[in-house]
Amino acid sequence: MNFSTMKAQCMSGGIASLRRVSNAIRFAGRSVSAHPSAWVSLRSFIRVNCGGSITIGKNCEIHPFSMLLTYGGHIHIGDNCSVNPFTIIYGSGGAYIGNNVRIAAHVMIVPENHNPGTDDIPLHLSGKTSKGIRIDDNVWIGAGVKILDGVCIGRNAVIGAGSVVTHAIPANATAVGAPARVVKTQVRPDVMSNESR
Repeated sequence: MNFSTMKAQCMSGGIASLRRVSNAIRFAGRSVSAHPSAWVSLRSFIRVNCGGSITIGKNCEIHPFSMLLTYGGHIHIGDNCSVNPFTIIYGSGGAYIGNNVRIAAHVMIVPENHNPGTDDIPLHLSGKTSKGIRIDDNVWIGAGVKILDGVCIGRNAVIGAGSVVTHAIPANATAVGAPARVVKTQVRPDVMSNESR
């Protein structure tokens, strides 16, 4: 083992130790669990309010100015995910994000809806519904996407920038627009090879 390799291993071990200590201090006494290998920017806004919890997996990157707010629900972010600047994820109805998910800047994930108001009951008193949001593994969410309550996005899906996702998106699909609609479904090479046998 040469000096450069030893130096790199010491540096990475030292960085992981610093992250572990930083996260432990930052989230002490709160229902926030961040794996020691996760990088959670000190400029990100991570809050457990009205109960709930936040779990951040291995090798994740939570970038500056992103916001994770529980509002009484749970936010789960799997391994190897990135949450880029100015993204907002609410946990009110439950937000589950699988492994290897890339979330670009300015994305909003809101697992809750207001009930419509009436002449007798104004909007702010009419209550809310919360079904939750599920984003499966290997999903890429483009900049400025809005994902609304009750949505499930399947594995390997791509959501184009600026889209508004109001309904389920199947696995291996590319969806764009407001409301988002599937414009392409990718055929995976391993599926093609199995079908041709």
